[in-house]
Amino acid sequence: MSSSLRNRLAAVVIATAAGVLGCTPASEPGASSESGKPHRVLDTTAQPEDTVRVRGDHTQRLLAFLRTRYGDKAVLDAPWKDAWEDTEVEALRPVTRSVCARDTVTADGHEQTLLAVCQTLDDAATVEPGRVDLYVLRVGTDDEEANRGGMFAPLPAKDPLLVMAQRLQGPYGRHGAAGTVQIAQLGPQRHAFQITHEEHRRGHRRVWRSYIAEHNHRLRDVARYRDHLDNLALHRCDGHPADCGEGVFSVDFSTTVGDSNAVDGYWPLTVRASGHDCTGPATAFYHLIFDARQRAYPVPDDLQRDGCADS
Repeated sequence: MSSSLRNRLAAVVIATAAGVLGCTPASEPGASSESGKPHRVLDTTAQPEDTVRVRGDHTQRLLAFLRTRYGDKAVLDAPWKDAWEDTEVEALRPVTRSVCARDTVTADGHEQTLLAVCQTLDDAATVEPGRVDLYVLRVGTDDEEANRGGMFAPLPAKDPLLVMAQRLQGPYGRHGAAGTVQIAQLGPQRHAFQITHEEHRRGHRRVWRSYIAEHNHRLRDVARYRDHLDNLALHRCDGHPADCGEGVFSVDFSTTVGDSNAVDGYWPLTVRASGHDCTGPATAFYHLIFDARQRAYPVPDDLQRDGCADS
């Protein structure tokens, strides 16, 4: 990549990162459908009648869906090379795509597939995130009301695979890679995409854990909090923070999902902090209870330790 393009990328990413937590990009109704130019739109409100319908057995449906969305190179079990039209830098850029998470689960008595497609930018600047497309797919009938109303009859292989919810081009991670995507169970019939990704800023390393779940045919962020935080690189510290002088910290956060006392179908989360933060030894437990009005788990400020992150 030329230095001028790299500089432009870095400027775009920094400006974009500042707004990621505060807003969602508006939908662009005319997303390109040309071969080799995947959709860039972050669309969290796709309706079943607006999305691709494909038939066959389960594997055939998934593969046909991928190739409808990403072209004939797409496969289920291996990465594939592709190109991405990045209009922010006016370039067609090389990317590697792969199915980075998928699982078939039961929700509201119906079988559905959670599918994640990760995009790694091969020529990314260090601060540039990767991208993740998330889909909730369900076998349905051609009757739209049946698809949305929950009155499903036994479904033969001829019935189509519908996109019940999607979120496209979500920015996560760094150096063009999106991090790790898993399917997590947060309640008896509540499943979520768990995305763990890191960022580096001014010698600070921050690892984030995000849970994204379907609610009323939309994929929503139901929780986002730190998985790790340290400033070891800033102080060139390779040992234990307590041995590296003042101002050095390193904190790990581990999460346990409960199995009872669900609120709106979501079990409580217990987050344990351990290590050494900017005030000294850090050992604490945080109990996150789903708030149905906010449609999310409220996260206490002291778990995030923003004071350390900004120091």
